[in-house]
Amino acid sequence: MIRAAILLLLLAAPQQSFTQFTYCRANAGGPFESLCIQLDPAGAGEARFKRREGEELKTAIALSPGGNTQFLRVLAGTKYLANAKTYESKRKVADLGRKHLTLETITDRREADFNYSDMKDVTELVTFFEALITQEALAVDLVWAMKYDSLGIPERLDKLEDLWKQKRLADPKSLMEVLDLVNRDSNIVNYARAHAQELKEKIAAGK
Repeated sequence: MIRAAILLLLLAAPQQSFTQFTYCRANAGGPFESLCIQLDPAGAGEARFKRREGEELKTAIALSPGGNTQFLRVLAGTKYLANAKTYESKRKVADLGRKHLTLETITDRREADFNYSDMKDVTELVTFFEALITQEALAVDLVWAMKYDSLGIPERLDKLEDLWKQKRLADPKSLMEVLDLVNRDSNIVNYARAHAQELKEKIAAGK
């Protein structure tokens, strides 16, 4: 109980230490040239995906309580982008997509820019946000398919479930809303709607 209380106190502190955090990555291939996630201390914000020679697509994000705890933990692990200029590895590494991180407080702004880092705390932060980008891109794609490619929804749900089983989603419980949208849409084939409901129940149960 004492350890749990200390952890809660530690997690409470980050919520007051910054106002906004943004993670952006340049994307060499695919339909988007850049992918960004912006979050406040409560885990609310938006994803911004910039199309090549096109408009920026924006969608709201709200992390689950567990997802937000994880976000605050990995951000705190970097001491809120302390020593940001040292993040870049001295090793020669292929282009993995340049990352630009920004942390804003009431009185300060910290930034980091790098391709690859050897630092464990930075790697954990990158891993979390790359997984979050993956799941948000899938959620956006599912919503798009509901409007323009309903026959492609089963394939997208299969991909989503595979990534979930591989633990490659940052916060699967935050996907409940989009799975509900699929399940309630009478224009989508019944087995896809049933799959969305089944996947939602598995994620909720943690199975």
